[in-house]
Amino acid sequence: MKTASSIVGIILLGILVIGYSSQIGLFDTFTVKIKGNQFVTDAQIQKQLEPFMEETYFSIDLDELQIEISSLDYIECVQLSRILPNTVMVQVIERNPILLITLENENFLMDKNGLLLPARGKAISYYPVPIINISKDMDYKSGLTGEIAEVFNFLVNDYPLFYDNLSEVIIEDEKWTFFSDSKTRIFTTSDNLLSQLNILKNFERTVYPNKQLGDYSYIDLRVAEQVVVKEKYRKG
Repeated sequence: MKTASSIVGIILLGILVIGYSSQIGLFDTFTVKIKGNQFVTDAQIQKQLEPFMEETYFSIDLDELQIEISSLDYIECVQLSRILPNTVMVQVIERNPILLITLENENFLMDKNGLLLPARGKAISYYPVPIINISKDMDYKSGLTGEIAEVFNFLVNDYPLFYDNLSEVIIEDEKWTFFSDSKTRIFTTSDNLLSQLNILKNFERTVYPNKQLGDYSYIDLRVAEQVVVKEKYRKG
């Protein structure tokens, strides 16, 4: 009986608090707190929320807010919650671009899912990612972006040492050329590309610590199961 009475008392107290709060207008407005964003600014998110700011705290539809914020290019996921008495918490997870590519004279950043994001001045300078150049002579095919995403997901997840030192990739018909930050060129064919990159990874493990990839002028992986190299000339 005491437990039941306590529950009833709590419910009645809650009703009184809510009633009093409504009477004094505590829920007529609300504030927004934003967390998790780094590239996307608070101002961009606040702009998406402007149409809802005239609503009361309990009348706003959090699902609609989520849809509006998620429409921003660099937002991957949004979680919203109410915090009494009148705060809406916005928790943002941004997309993480892994490369920069030019398609039909437009610059795009690509995330791990192969999604192309518009890349303007601020975005290009903010994300220091490898650049992908597709040869003008190449017969571009629609599935190429999927192949690029697959290769770069492999590099990011399974060969991060190589990815972190990669500056540029030139894609031509049946040929990919990788350029490291140390100016080493890695030649591969477009067929069985992941297998060739695995061979490169094993080769790097074999020569380390005596040598690193940066000690070579080029590394040619185009001959099956072979690694052809040319060392850089060093004075002395």
